[in-house]
Amino acid sequence: MERLNYHHLLYFRTVAHEGSVVRASLRLGLKQPTVSAQIHALEEKLGRKLLERSGRGLKITPAGETVLRYADNIFALGGDLLSALDGQHDDIPELSVGVSSSLPPEVVATLLEGVFALNPRHVLNIVEGPTEALCAKLTSRRLQFVLTAAPSGNSEGLHRQVLLESAVEVFAPDVLARKIRKNFPARLAGVPVLMPRETALRHGVESWLELHKLSVQRMAETPHPEMYAAAAGAAIFAPSLLHESLKRSHRLLPVGKLAGLRWRMFAVTASKTVKHPGLDAVARAAKSLR
Repeated sequence: MERLNYHHLLYFRTVAHEGSVVRASLRLGLKQPTVSAQIHALEEKLGRKLLERSGRGLKITPAGETVLRYADNIFALGGDLLSALDGQHDDIPELSVGVSSSLPPEVVATLLEGVFALNPRHVLNIVEGPTEALCAKLTSRRLQFVLTAAPSGNSEGLHRQVLLESAVEVFAPDVLARKIRKNFPARLAGVPVLMPRETALRHGVESWLELHKLSVQRMAETPHPEMYAAAAGAAIFAPSLLHESLKRSHRLLPVGKLAGLRWRMFAVTASKTVKHPGLDAVARAAKSLR
Protein backbone atom coordinates (compact mmCIF):
# COMPACT_ATOMS: atom_id res chain seq x y z
CA MET A 1 0.00 0.00 0.00
CA GLU A 2 1.20 3.51 -0.81
CA ARG A 3 1.93 5.88 2.05
CA LEU A 4 -1.06 7.51 3.75
CA ASN A 5 -1.92 11.13 3.26
CA TYR A 6 -1.93 12.35 6.86
CA HIS A 7 -3.97 15.41 5.98
CA HIS A 8 -6.76 13.05 4.95
CA LEU A 9 -6.34 11.20 8.23
CA LEU A 10 -6.53 14.46 10.20
CA TYR A 11 -9.73 15.53 8.42
CA PHE A 12 -11.36 12.15 9.07
CA ARG A 13 -10.32 12.23 12.75
CA THR A 14 -11.76 15.72 13.18
CA VAL A 15 -15.09 14.79 11.58
CA ALA A 16 -15.29 11.60 13.67
CA HIS A 17 -14.74 13.51 16.92
CA GLU A 18 -16.97 16.46 15.98
CA GLY A 19 -19.78 14.23 14.69
CA SER A 20 -20.44 16.27 11.55
CA VAL A 21 -18.68 17.73 8.53
CA VAL A 22 -20.09 21.18 9.33
CA ARG A 23 -18.48 21.40 12.79
CA ALA A 24 -15.26 19.80 11.54
CA SER A 25 -15.01 22.32 8.70
CA LEU A 26 -15.37 25.22 11.13
CA ARG A 27 -12.69 23.76 13.37
CA LEU A 28 -10.31 23.11 10.46
CA GLY A 29 -11.00 26.44 8.76
CA LEU A 30 -11.90 24.70 5.50
CA LYS A 31 -14.96 24.54 3.26
CA GLN A 32 -17.32 21.60 3.72
CA PRO A 33 -16.91 20.21 0.17
CA THR A 34 -13.14 20.19 0.66
CA VAL A 35 -13.38 18.16 3.88
CA SER A 36 -15.90 15.74 2.36
CA ALA A 37 -13.72 15.23 -0.72
CA GLN A 38 -10.63 14.50 1.39
CA ILE A 39 -12.49 11.89 3.45
CA HIS A 40 -13.81 10.23 0.29
CA ALA A 41 -10.23 10.11 -0.98
CA LEU A 42 -9.13 8.39 2.22
CA GLU A 43 -11.98 5.86 1.95
CA GLU A 44 -10.98 5.07 -1.63
CA LYS A 45 -7.34 4.66 -0.58
CA LEU A 46 -8.26 2.25 2.22
CA GLY A 47 -11.03 0.50 0.31
CA ARG A 48 -13.37 0.86 3.29
CA LYS A 49 -16.36 3.00 4.17
CA LEU A 50 -15.39 4.96 7.30
CA LEU A 51 -18.48 7.10 7.88
CA GLU A 52 -22.15 6.67 7.06
CA ARG A 53 -25.27 8.75 7.45
CA SER A 54 -27.33 8.31 10.63
CA GLY A 55 -30.31 10.65 10.81
CA ARG A 56 -28.94 14.17 10.52
CA GLY A 57 -25.51 13.16 11.70
CA LEU A 58 -22.73 10.74 10.86
CA LYS A 59 -22.00 7.31 12.27
CA ILE A 60 -18.55 5.74 12.36
CA THR A 61 -18.41 2.29 10.76
CA PRO A 62 -16.46 -0.60 12.37
CA ALA A 63 -13.62 0.06 9.91
CA GLY A 64 -13.82 3.74 10.84
CA GLU A 65 -13.47 2.89 14.54
CA THR A 66 -10.25 1.02 13.78
CA VAL A 67 -8.86 3.88 11.69
CA LEU A 68 -9.84 6.38 14.41
CA ARG A 69 -7.95 4.48 17.11
CA TYR A 70 -4.80 4.49 15.02
CA ALA A 71 -5.30 8.14 14.04
CA ASP A 72 -5.63 9.17 17.69
CA ASN A 73 -2.41 7.33 18.51
CA ILE A 74 -0.58 8.86 15.55
CA PHE A 75 -1.51 12.45 16.42
CA ALA A 76 -0.92 11.85 20.13
CA LEU A 77 2.63 10.76 19.27
CA GLY A 78 3.01 13.87 17.15
CA GLY A 79 2.02 15.99 20.16
CA ASP A 80 4.53 14.13 22.33
CA LEU A 81 7.24 14.81 19.74
CA LEU A 82 6.54 18.54 19.76
CA SER A 83 6.48 18.62 23.56
CA ALA A 84 9.81 16.82 23.73
CA LEU A 85 11.40 19.24 21.27
CA ASP A 86 10.03 22.17 23.27
CA GLY A 87 11.80 20.85 26.35
CA GLN A 88 8.53 19.83 28.04
CA HIS A 89 9.37 16.14 28.34
CA ASP A 90 10.30 16.61 31.99
CA ASP A 91 6.75 17.63 32.92
CA ILE A 92 4.94 15.28 35.30
CA PRO A 93 3.00 12.78 33.14
CA GLU A 94 -0.74 12.41 33.67
CA LEU A 95 -2.74 9.20 33.95
CA SER A 96 -6.52 9.25 33.56
CA VAL A 97 -8.22 6.10 34.88
CA GLY A 98 -11.90 5.24 34.72
CA VAL A 99 -13.29 3.46 37.78
CA SER A 100 -16.75 1.90 37.78
CA SER A 101 -18.73 3.50 40.62
CA SER A 102 -19.93 0.07 41.78
CA LEU A 103 -16.45 -1.35 42.47
CA PRO A 104 -15.46 -1.92 46.12
CA PRO A 105 -13.48 1.20 47.15
CA GLU A 106 -11.06 -0.87 49.25
CA VAL A 107 -10.04 -2.94 46.23
CA VAL A 108 -9.66 0.09 43.96
CA ALA A 109 -7.51 1.90 46.54
CA THR A 110 -5.21 -1.12 46.86
CA LEU A 111 -4.84 -1.47 43.08
CA LEU A 112 -3.98 2.20 42.61
CA GLU A 113 -1.32 2.27 45.36
CA GLY A 114 1.31 1.20 42.85
CA VAL A 115 0.45 4.08 40.53
CA PHE A 116 1.35 6.64 43.21
CA ALA A 117 4.73 4.92 43.59
CA LEU A 118 5.63 5.13 39.89
CA ASN A 119 8.93 6.67 38.91
CA PRO A 120 8.60 9.14 37.29
CA ARG A 121 5.67 10.23 39.44
CA HIS A 122 2.32 10.52 37.63
CA VAL A 123 -0.56 12.89 38.26
CA LEU A 124 -3.53 10.55 38.67
CA ASN A 125 -6.94 11.65 37.41
CA ILE A 126 -9.64 9.22 38.62
CA VAL A 127 -12.95 9.39 36.77
CA GLU A 128 -15.84 7.48 38.39
CA GLY A 129 -19.09 6.58 36.65
CA PRO A 130 -21.12 3.85 34.92
CA THR A 131 -19.09 1.40 32.84
CA GLU A 132 -20.86 2.36 29.58
CA ALA A 133 -19.94 6.03 29.96
CA LEU A 134 -16.36 5.21 30.93
CA CYS A 135 -15.86 2.93 27.94
CA ALA A 136 -17.13 5.71 25.66
CA LYS A 137 -14.42 8.00 27.09
CA LEU A 138 -11.92 5.20 26.63
CA THR A 139 -12.80 4.94 22.95
CA SER A 140 -12.24 8.68 22.51
CA ARG A 141 -8.86 8.36 24.29
CA ARG A 142 -9.84 10.54 27.24
CA LEU A 143 -8.90 7.64 29.55
CA GLN A 144 -5.89 5.30 29.47
CA PHE A 145 -7.81 2.36 30.95
CA VAL A 146 -10.98 1.48 32.85
CA LEU A 147 -11.41 -0.70 35.94
CA THR A 148 -14.76 -2.48 36.05
CA ALA A 149 -16.49 -5.70 37.05
CA ALA A 150 -18.97 -5.45 34.20
CA PRO A 151 -17.37 -4.74 30.79
CA SER A 152 -19.61 -2.62 28.60
CA GLY A 153 -21.97 -4.36 26.22
CA ASN A 154 -20.91 -1.71 23.71
CA SER A 155 -17.25 -2.74 23.83
CA GLU A 156 -16.50 -3.64 20.20
CA GLY A 157 -12.82 -3.09 19.54
CA LEU A 158 -11.93 -2.70 23.22
CA HIS A 159 -9.62 -5.13 24.97
CA ARG A 160 -10.17 -6.50 28.46
CA GLN A 161 -7.98 -8.50 30.79
CA VAL A 162 -8.95 -10.18 34.06
CA LEU A 163 -7.25 -8.55 37.05
CA LEU A 164 -9.03 -10.36 39.87
CA GLU A 165 -11.28 -13.37 40.30
CA SER A 166 -13.04 -14.41 43.49
CA ALA A 167 -15.81 -16.59 44.84
CA VAL A 168 -19.01 -14.79 45.86
CA GLU A 169 -20.12 -15.05 49.46
CA VAL A 170 -23.00 -14.03 51.72
CA PHE A 171 -22.05 -11.64 54.54
CA ALA A 172 -24.30 -10.46 57.36
CA PRO A 173 -24.30 -8.81 60.82
CA ASP A 174 -23.46 -11.22 63.67
CA VAL A 175 -26.96 -12.32 64.77
CA LEU A 176 -28.27 -12.74 61.22
CA ALA A 177 -25.06 -14.48 60.13
CA ARG A 178 -25.40 -17.12 62.87
CA LYS A 179 -29.04 -17.69 61.94
CA ILE A 180 -28.37 -18.24 58.23
CA ARG A 181 -25.25 -20.31 58.84
CA LYS A 182 -27.19 -23.04 60.68
CA ASN A 183 -28.70 -24.35 57.45
CA PHE A 184 -27.05 -22.57 54.55
CA PRO A 185 -28.17 -21.94 51.85
CA ALA A 186 -31.76 -22.98 52.66
CA ARG A 187 -32.00 -20.41 55.49
CA LEU A 188 -31.50 -17.62 52.97
CA ALA A 189 -35.22 -17.91 52.12
CA GLY A 190 -37.00 -14.78 53.29
CA VAL A 191 -33.83 -13.17 54.66
CA PRO A 192 -33.62 -9.35 54.25
CA VAL A 193 -30.88 -8.48 51.78
CA LEU A 194 -29.36 -5.41 50.16
CA MET A 195 -28.71 -6.19 46.51
CA PRO A 196 -25.66 -4.87 44.64
CA ARG A 197 -26.31 -2.44 41.82
CA GLU A 198 -23.37 -3.82 39.82
CA THR A 199 -25.01 -5.55 36.86
CA ALA A 200 -22.74 -8.59 36.53
CA LEU A 201 -22.78 -9.45 40.24
CA ARG A 202 -26.50 -8.79 40.65
CA HIS A 203 -27.43 -10.92 37.65
CA GLY A 204 -25.14 -13.69 38.87
CA VAL A 205 -26.73 -13.65 42.34
CA GLU A 206 -30.25 -13.55 40.90
CA SER A 207 -29.52 -16.54 38.65
CA TRP A 208 -28.00 -18.46 41.57
CA LEU A 209 -31.04 -17.79 43.79
CA GLU A 210 -33.38 -18.85 41.01
CA LEU A 211 -31.39 -22.03 40.42
CA HIS A 212 -31.65 -22.92 44.12
CA LYS A 213 -35.32 -21.87 44.26
CA LEU A 214 -34.64 -19.31 46.99
CA SER A 215 -36.58 -16.10 47.43
CA VAL A 216 -35.06 -13.34 49.57
CA GLN A 217 -36.56 -10.15 50.97
CA ARG A 218 -35.05 -7.32 48.91
CA MET A 219 -34.79 -4.18 51.01
CA ALA A 220 -32.79 -2.00 48.60
CA GLU A 221 -30.41 -1.92 45.66
CA THR A 222 -27.25 0.17 46.05
CA PRO A 223 -23.73 0.44 44.59
CA HIS A 224 -22.20 -0.27 48.02
CA PRO A 225 -24.58 -2.41 50.12
CA GLU A 226 -21.84 -3.06 52.71
CA MET A 227 -22.22 0.56 53.87
CA TYR A 228 -25.77 0.02 55.10
CA ALA A 229 -26.03 -3.71 55.91
CA ALA A 230 -25.30 -3.47 59.65
CA ALA A 231 -27.77 -0.60 60.17
CA ALA A 232 -30.45 -2.39 58.14
CA GLY A 233 -29.82 -5.79 59.76
CA ALA A 234 -29.53 -7.24 56.27
CA ALA A 235 -27.29 -9.66 54.39
CA ILE A 236 -25.26 -8.78 51.30
CA PHE A 237 -23.54 -10.65 48.46
CA ALA A 238 -19.90 -9.72 47.90
CA PRO A 239 -16.58 -11.13 46.64
CA SER A 240 -14.86 -13.36 49.19
CA LEU A 241 -11.63 -11.35 48.87
CA LEU A 242 -13.38 -8.57 50.84
CA HIS A 243 -13.59 -10.89 53.87
CA GLU A 244 -11.24 -8.88 56.11
CA SER A 245 -12.38 -5.39 55.15
CA LEU A 246 -16.08 -6.27 55.56
CA LYS A 247 -15.42 -7.60 59.05
CA ARG A 248 -13.11 -4.77 60.10
CA SER A 249 -14.93 -1.79 58.61
CA HIS A 250 -18.57 -2.87 58.46
CA ARG A 251 -18.99 -5.59 61.14
CA LEU A 252 -20.16 -8.13 58.57
CA LEU A 253 -19.32 -11.81 58.98
CA PRO A 254 -19.05 -14.51 56.29
CA VAL A 255 -21.97 -16.91 56.07
CA GLY A 256 -21.34 -19.15 53.07
CA LYS A 257 -20.17 -19.18 49.46
CA LEU A 258 -22.49 -19.29 46.45
CA ALA A 259 -21.16 -22.46 44.84
CA GLY A 260 -20.26 -22.02 41.19
CA LEU A 261 -20.58 -18.23 41.14
CA ARG A 262 -17.46 -16.13 40.44
CA TRP A 263 -16.82 -12.39 40.55
CA ARG A 264 -14.29 -10.88 38.18
CA MET A 265 -12.68 -7.48 37.85
CA PHE A 266 -11.29 -6.29 34.52
CA ALA A 267 -8.94 -3.69 33.12
CA VAL A 268 -10.32 -2.43 29.81
CA THR A 269 -8.13 -0.66 27.23
CA ALA A 270 -8.80 0.85 23.82
CA SER A 271 -6.87 -1.98 22.16
CA LYS A 272 -4.65 -4.94 22.98
CA THR A 273 -1.56 -2.95 22.00
CA VAL A 274 -2.09 -0.26 24.66
CA LYS A 275 0.76 -0.31 27.19
CA HIS A 276 1.16 1.96 30.19
CA PRO A 277 3.29 1.75 33.35
CA GLY A 278 0.20 2.66 35.37
CA LEU A 279 -1.66 -0.39 34.07
CA ASP A 280 1.38 -2.57 34.79
CA ALA A 281 1.41 -1.24 38.37
CA VAL A 282 -2.29 -2.05 38.78
CA ALA A 283 -1.76 -5.58 37.42
CA ARG A 284 1.09 -6.17 39.90
CA ALA A 285 -1.08 -4.96 42.78
CA ALA A 286 -3.88 -7.29 41.65
CA LYS A 287 -1.55 -10.28 41.89
CA SER A 288 -0.94 -9.49 45.56
CA LEU A 289 -4.67 -9.78 46.26
CA ARG A 290 -5.17 -13.16 44.64
